[in-house]
Amino acid sequence: MRARAVALILGGAALLAACDVEGGDPVQHALRDAAAARQAAALKTTEEEEAARPSAQASDELARLIAARRQAVADTRALLATTSDPALKGQLTGDLRADEGRLRALEAQQAAMARDKAASQ
Repeated sequence: MRARAVALILGGAALLAACDVEGGDPVQHALRDAAAARQAAALKTTEEEEAARPSAQASDELARLIAARRQAVADTRALLATTSDPALKGQLTGDLRADEGRLRALEAQQAAMARDKAASQ
């Protein structure tokens, strides 16, 4: 019997803890939720603007990434030229196409950053 009483008390406490006991005016809740949503939207917009601004560091990182991708393309071409295994040639050809595609995308991004920088000055 004592175990049942303890279980009943613990169950009741858990139910009370799970309930929304905030109460209050629903209009105030709606206003508070709307203000929180506006604040979140404003922060997101500010973060997006800061992320979109090209910086010198981002430009340097992009240049290093392009140089590394060019080296990867050159290495893959050299390996492809020396390989006689058809299965490996097929895989290397696919890798070369993917590396060249990534390189073109990075170069396009770098050109866009350069245009944006020139337009803002």
